[in-house]
Parts: sequence; C-alpha cells; structure tokens
Amino acid sequence: MLLLRAPENARRCYEDLCTAPMIRKPKRVFPLKGKRYKGAWEYEVTKGDRVFYVPDAQERKVVVYYAGEHPKNTPVP
Repeated sequence: MLLLRAPENARRCYEDLCTAPMIRKPKRVFPLKGKRYKGAWEYEVTKGDRVFYVPDAQERKVVVYYAGEHPKNTPVP
C-alpha cells in the first residue's frame, strides 16, 4: 500500500492534489501525452510508485484512477 511504503511522500502528493493538481514539477508531476490520456496527469510519488489522475478545474476536484506501484503500461482513465 502506497501510504505504508512512503507516508511522507503520499501526504505531499495528497496536499499537492488538493491545492495545485495542475502545477507541473519537472520529472515529478506532468500531464500525459496522447489522445488516450487527454486530461490525465501522472504524479511520481516515489521512484517506484505513481498516482494517475484527472483534474477538473471547474468543479475543483481530482479523480484518481490509479495509485500504486509503477505499472508496466500506463493506465487509461
């Protein structure tokens, strides 16, 4: 479980997603490329853990569709 493996990083990720989900951080937080991933973002929590999410600025919410070990293939929202 992500929270147990990296509690401090998971807390930082949660805070960032609550306050500034669309602020890029080089090699850490960035939008995904390609039609399949339109609107989706990736957050590197640790070297081996990722959170994939879709932010909605108008509704001020974030939908997390994957959180865990870095998958072999990028999940599609």
